[in-house]
Amino acid sequence: MGRPSKSEKRDHQLNVKLTVAEFQWVAREATTAGLRPGEFGRAKVLADRTVTVPARAEGPQLDPLLLASLARIGNNLNQLTRLAHGGTLLPRDLYRAIEALREEVYQVREEILSLSEGRL
Repeated sequence: MGRPSKSEKRDHQLNVKLTVAEFQWVAREATTAGLRPGEFGRAKVLADRTVTVPARAEGPQLDPLLLASLARIGNNLNQLTRLAHGGTLLPRDLYRAIEALREEVYQVREEILSLSEGRL
């Protein structure tokens, strides 16, 4: 759809709740169209307008729910890191859990990278 000109700033937001099945459909259709789910939704809502699909590099087709989950994990880790760096004492068990999670995140990262390079 493309970015609006500076004189057409998008400053209004429309939030929509979906079921899991509806969200999966939107995510699948958006991926097929080469768009993010929000861009796809905007295109559907404004269907009488012309939609320009941006050129994107080919890469692995990753599950949007997986990506959202990884983003949440990363946000939680960042919050814990800020607490620890700010002087908040965290329990030792939490440090061990963070280290275990870090190892798992790196493993998932390596698997995603190998997918993008066609190694899996």
